[in-house]
Amino acid sequence: MAETEPTEPTEEIVETQIKDLDPRFVKQLESAERSIDKNPGYTIDICATILAKYPSCVDVRKIMRQAQFKKYGKGNPVAKLSGDVQGMVLSMKAPSMIKKGQALEVMAQAEHLLSQCPQNASALKALASAAESLSYWGTAASAYMAIAQFQPKNEKNLLALANAYVKNKQPDEAAQVCEQILRRNPTNGDAQALARSASVIKTMNKGNWEKEGGDFRDKLKSADETSDLEKAASLVSDEETLGRMVDRLREQIKTDPENVNLYREICANLRTLRRYSEALEYVRQARQQPLGKGDTTLEKWEHDFIVADMENKIETLKAKLEENPDDAATKAELEELSKKEHDYKLENARLMVERYPNDFNYRYIYGQLLFEDGKLDDAIMQFQLSQRNPKVRLQSLLGLGRAFILGAKYDLAVDQLEIAKKESKIMNDAKKEIIYELATAYEKMGEAEKAFNEFKEIYSADISYKDVSKKINDYYESKRK
Repeated sequence: MAETEPTEPTEEIVETQIKDLDPRFVKQLESAERSIDKNPGYTIDICATILAKYPSCVDVRKIMRQAQFKKYGKGNPVAKLSGDVQGMVLSMKAPSMIKKGQALEVMAQAEHLLSQCPQNASALKALASAAESLSYWGTAASAYMAIAQFQPKNEKNLLALANAYVKNKQPDEAAQVCEQILRRNPTNGDAQALARSASVIKTMNKGNWEKEGGDFRDKLKSADETSDLEKAASLVSDEETLGRMVDRLREQIKTDPENVNLYREICANLRTLRRYSEALEYVRQARQQPLGKGDTTLEKWEHDFIVADMENKIETLKAKLEENPDDAATKAELEELSKKEHDYKLENARLMVERYPNDFNYRYIYGQLLFEDGKLDDAIMQFQLSQRNPKVRLQSLLGLGRAFILGAKYDLAVDQLEIAKKESKIMNDAKKEIIYELATAYEKMGEAEKAFNEFKEIYSADISYKDVSKKINDYYESKRK
């Protein structure tokens, strides 16, 4: 093996391992590793020398990182401030340098800054970016992991970490990071996609499909399996492919029943196929596994699948009723199931609010359901709390306005809806809805001119919205009399 590694990435880079180093460097590294506690500066110097020759050896970087923390800790305030500034400068220069083929220089400069302060996020990002450009995915993962240690809630960094693990064929590590993201944000599509890719890689690894002594395609049972795995890894999800993936995952779960990621993947595929009752069975099985019992994402999925299954059945009944409007039995079944769905949602929302009182999204959902039941005071209380969450603030203010209108407290409705209107910056359907309710409140107060002005705003943007055109025409007609 040549001592100096190429700066241009090949199609697939295999990062250097310690056993591949020149024997002289291995001995030096052994000595340096023994010196971490007593002489971390010596360890840093030796690692830097080795990395100049073998920049892709991630194990050497890990040893150097330990020495950096041992010598500098989090860095003194002055060094940290100086390092942060230099790190930001390097971060800005890095893309241009990488484009010019200077990725190794970026990595060297980043390590120099990390030797002054190991918790320099900008330097670590520059290091990771340069490593990615060279397909040094283990090195990139190590840098992103270092950031995650002091920025554990940085979702963008965690996604980059999971992606690096996937690229480095470390599916278990990738799955763990994705699970961490999905606990906080169950709807994160990027994390779901990476989790599926990790599952595919793990399946391939288990089958020893990349062993030496044969082409990887030859080791698959059939051409269909090759296609399915490639499509899954590329996030292609046609119905036939997903159906075969579900069948295969079902068999994998039988042999590895405690693997929560398998349940996640089969549930995601079944949800895409709208086979909600089957998905519900698997998510319930997942919640019985050691790693699934306390998983709040799986808890939410169980609720989602129950509701989706009922909604699916309601749609079927509605379609059946359209074909035969006089079918009394279908009508009764539809009414019963619709009530059952509403009652289930209401009870689940109540339990979620009790369990997670500071999750204002649940409070908004609960408020909506209470409003539908005509329990105005209870709904108002939930909306007043849920408006603290920026994601549901406007909907909560709209809910308050509607509840006050229904309770004939029109002046209070105007107060809330005026705030919502002011905070809505774009004339989209949500803002039209707010303005329409505001105009309605003015109308009920006998403030015809103010109501007209509000309806006019919608009319100017969308003449077809609800009955706004009629209201405008009626107003002008009344003025002519």
